[in-house]
Amino acid sequence: MEKLIALSKDEEERALEIYRQSIVVDCLQASEFNSEYLDLLRKSGLTVVHKTIATNHRPCETIKRISEFMKLISDNEELALTIEKYADIERAKRENKVGIVLGFQNVNPLEGNINLLYAYQKLGIKIIQLSYNERSPAADGCAEPTNCGLSKFGVKLIEYMNKLKMIVDISHVGDRSSLEAIELADHVICSHANARKLCNNIRNKSDEVIKALAEKDGVIGVNAFPAFVKKTKMKLGEKPTINDLLDHIDYIVNLVGVRHVGLGLDFIDNWPIEKHRELTTQPEIWGKPAPSGYYEYPIGIENASKVVNIARGLVARGYSNDEIKLILGENWLRIFRRVMQL
Repeated sequence: MEKLIALSKDEEERALEIYRQSIVVDCLQASEFNSEYLDLLRKSGLTVVHKTIATNHRPCETIKRISEFMKLISDNEELALTIEKYADIERAKRENKVGIVLGFQNVNPLEGNINLLYAYQKLGIKIIQLSYNERSPAADGCAEPTNCGLSKFGVKLIEYMNKLKMIVDISHVGDRSSLEAIELADHVICSHANARKLCNNIRNKSDEVIKALAEKDGVIGVNAFPAFVKKTKMKLGEKPTINDLLDHIDYIVNLVGVRHVGLGLDFIDNWPIEKHRELTTQPEIWGKPAPSGYYEYPIGIENASKVVNIARGLVARGYSNDEIKLILGENWLRIFRRVMQL
């Protein structure tokens, strides 16, 4: 890290102390969880992780996945707990465990039945993304050339999510749908995306969307997936670095202020190579994998164990202790306080 982030001894100690004190939130993990990975998350210093439990899954499979995940947490109660209310976040920090917030990355688990939303909310689902790149029953995804807005179903869905105090996620959602969702939703976030001005990928967010999100007191979580960090001509084998990701934090802070940026790092650890190959069907979004066949994350932020380097980088860039704590987690906590029963 010395070549990427240069800190004095005092600055290094300051960065580590801020990280230890903080409730650190990663607002998107697509990794496959098991006992070993839960332990890695805990040891990494993460306090809260938003875990994708379903995307394009039908209701029966979704409920099975929720049940299997709850069994995993029950079997590893010394490592993790599920977040049902805000006090659980404080408990996770106090007991040195990783707290898990469950969410969907699409509306397909509803299968067009808006009444299922109540059941999923009772099963612990806190966050629902309106589409996943393509058009969903609720909204156009970012890969749709038509860039249409919300459907009637999408409007009704957001209205019901407001009633249930659930969080609307616009990460993979198209620009027009994102703006309409921001206007309608009581609680709206972009859990994992970057600034399109710095990396011109349709999965990233325009200045207009970021500004509208901030005006609604929402938060965007910067995303470490390589194709969303730096999309310039790089030499063969060259990878983005943590400094490229920190550039997105700087950009968003300068655009809308430090209260509206957090972490949504989108790690996909424990995926078999066959799953990585699935992403190659959309190279305009996901880019190309490394020669290994895997999508390798930026140098310095390769996996969850390196999240502490974000604190180091923010110290090096002159952020104050309070600003760093906001970015590491307090901005997400502001959202969670509003929707989770005490």
